[in-house]
Amino acid sequence: MTPLRILQVTPYFYPAWAYGGIPRVAYELSRELVRKGHEVTVYTTDVLDENSRHDPGGEISRVDGIKVHYFKNLSNSLAYHHQIYLPSGLSSRMRRSIPGFDLVHLHGHRHFLNNIARHYALKNNMKYVFSGHGTVPRIERKIGAKLLFDRLFGDVILRDAGRLVAVSDCEVKQYEEMGVDPKKIEVIYNGIDIGAYGSLPGKGGFRRKYGLTDKRVILYLGKITRRKGLDFLVRAFSGLRAEDARLVIAGNDMGFKKEVVRLVMEKGLEDRVIFTGLLTGEEKLAAYADADVLVYPAVHEIFGLVPFEAIMCGAPVIVTDDCGCGEIIGREDIGYIVKYGDIAGLGDMIGRVLARRGEALEKSRRGREFIVANLSWDRIAEKYAGVYRASLAEAAV
Repeated sequence: MTPLRILQVTPYFYPAWAYGGIPRVAYELSRELVRKGHEVTVYTTDVLDENSRHDPGGEISRVDGIKVHYFKNLSNSLAYHHQIYLPSGLSSRMRRSIPGFDLVHLHGHRHFLNNIARHYALKNNMKYVFSGHGTVPRIERKIGAKLLFDRLFGDVILRDAGRLVAVSDCEVKQYEEMGVDPKKIEVIYNGIDIGAYGSLPGKGGFRRKYGLTDKRVILYLGKITRRKGLDFLVRAFSGLRAEDARLVIAGNDMGFKKEVVRLVMEKGLEDRVIFTGLLTGEEKLAAYADADVLVYPAVHEIFGLVPFEAIMCGAPVIVTDDCGCGEIIGREDIGYIVKYGDIAGLGDMIGRVLARRGEALEKSRRGREFIVANLSWDRIAEKYAGVYRASLAEAAV
């Protein structure tokens, strides 16, 4: 088939891992599409984390064959704390370049990059594909501001998309609740970079670094926000009878850490809870490899890559019933599911995993086999290419 010329639009991209799963998914999808022979360009901003920007060393950067334009953001603080992205020069670049692409793929909701791309795509009679990545519902923070944004700028993004990609049945429901036509929705699971787990760090390194050699490690890894359920996890951990267990919270603070620390102190757990900050690369893999169990206690989570990453490193996982990844984990019996908010139930489940190591590790082993067979980016990127071609065919009618 003829290679496609694809423009990916996302407010954050490689290596802005502090912004969570969206930049990683957009990067890995783009990388795999390039491997398949497609021409991929990314328009993004220079955000990196709370305090710094990414300096690619020029206006255009090549990342694994992807042509990336990192537009300078007006304010790093507005981006990190308020999700307001104001990239300088994007509009003029989009106006000149849009005719050179076959299709545009928008990532995330409620940012002006989408509105600029929509304007020029429609002006050139071009269809675009939209991936919300869990950002579509008006939940968690600034609900009134989100409602106002939707009325002025956001609803048209969903309305005019040629296709909308959901990563789980949970996200399908979110789209439908926002008035999206179900016939425009395609379900494609997030992919996993299988090659990243071919050579894992030796066991024990993470434990030695944090003084956990003789302890059992309950790991949470992800952004520290209210929606991730860390207060729920801390309350469940406080009732755990295993005195040698330690709770490791690994992730960057998105405004909720102060509340978690307050709860840790209230429960008298200061000596049993460790905050590591953001972990990436080998350090993240080492944490997974040394975890006795990975707990992902989120609510309103449409997928959740972290549990699958942990499984690829051999760690048993517990996820809540309100995570999209739980659809797969429960159906394939490759981990444990608990009801979100059931404090006693989560505590009991952690205890069960610690006590039944053979059973837990067998689930993890089956999980790795399932991921390799079904969630590789090779398979997932092919499905995206199919959606792109279907959208183009509809536009041509």
